[in-house]
Amino acid sequence: GISMNYVGKRIYTEITRPSPEIIERFRNVPVANISDCMNRMFVMRSNLHPIGKGTKLLGPAFTVKVPIGDNLLFNKALALAKPGDVIVVDDSGDLDHSICGDIMYRTAKARGIAGFVIDGCVRDIDFLDEDDFPVFAIGVTPKGPYKNGPGEINVDIACCGQVVHPGDIIAADQDGVLVIKPSDVPDILESLKDKLASEEELSAVITDPNWVDTLIEDIVAEKKFMYY
Repeated sequence: GISMNYVGKRIYTEITRPSPEIIERFRNVPVANISDCMNRMFVMRSNLHPIGKGTKLLGPAFTVKVPIGDNLLFNKALALAKPGDVIVVDDSGDLDHSICGDIMYRTAKARGIAGFVIDGCVRDIDFLDEDDFPVFAIGVTPKGPYKNGPGEINVDIACCGQVVHPGDIIAADQDGVLVIKPSDVPDILESLKDKLASEEELSAVITDPNWVDTLIEDIVAEKKFMYY
């Protein structure tokens, strides 16, 4: 009979995205500052980097999990994602095959997709050198993909050392990529406000020869954890 086993073959077409207003609060905020306000815990690995001249990326994650070197479900995601989405692909860190190229960049751009974050490789990077469509990946190779499937869309994935849930906010710039859970946004925004104020203070403080001692005392006094 026909197999009814859909493990590894699930496509979720609807996801919950944060409001555009919430996402926009992070526009043009350096990713390093956001990371500091998340206690440096949610940045993807440093081997992930912008491939062309597009380096700023912000939007909700539309997630794809593919078999190594296969882009069938990545292509399906291009048709399902909404304008403004960031397509995040778990290709298991594969360095042997590219899983997208210029046709997919053009398609995504035409559909208003914000960009790609790929734990894997890409090709046709001359397009990305000319165009500002943002693509973050871990490598480049001319060796193309398979289109056999299976794969999954809008499931929780791992990408370059971080868990990504569909609808998480992806923020990226020249320094790298991080993941923001929508439920963490109020705390992060509050910390960002404080950080801007404290950075101005800090430039004054560093001229004080005792600043390290002061900082150590503050750390000892203030390090607290939240228990649930």
